[in-house]
Amino acid sequence: MDFATLFKRATGFAPYPYQARLAAADRLPARVEIPTGLGKTAAVVLAWLWRRRYAPDAIRVATPRRLVYCLPMRVLVEQTASCARAWIDNIGLADTVEGSRSDGVDVHLLLGGDVDRDWDRFPERDAILVGTQDMLLSRALDRGYATSRFRWPLAFGLLNNDCLWVMDE
Repeated sequence: MDFATLFKRATGFAPYPYQARLAAADRLPARVEIPTGLGKTAAVVLAWLWRRRYAPDAIRVATPRRLVYCLPMRVLVEQTASCARAWIDNIGLADTVEGSRSDGVDVHLLLGGDVDRDWDRFPERDAILVGTQDMLLSRALDRGYATSRFRWPLAFGLLNNDCLWVMDE
């Protein structure tokens, strides 16, 4: 499936040219500066998804397994996770568990008072981790806020390997 088809199926709209360029780029840029309301979240999430699942082999292999979307406020985390889940469902990649294996894409929340307890259960699956700065960065620094110290190394490893971090807002 090409990126324009994936984007249209996910969102109901054709992608803007910058969104298509982001997906097709040889390397992802270090910074994307786009005005509010022009689909940055869709651009990043769907470009990562296309690169991870539908791009040519060289790009697919080079695309990290986990997309870590770091936001400053709870309301933005919930909104971003909701959009990501809807897009994944529209594409037909919602978690489709077959026994203990899943070929879907998981979306997990990591925010105070609402941490998805299974986010680290299947490290081999493609996943989008959406969370607040305090929850994600403390885990990435091996000091997981609101986490047992015995689990710190697990979170540290998963957030520092095979990840694409997006710092938004």
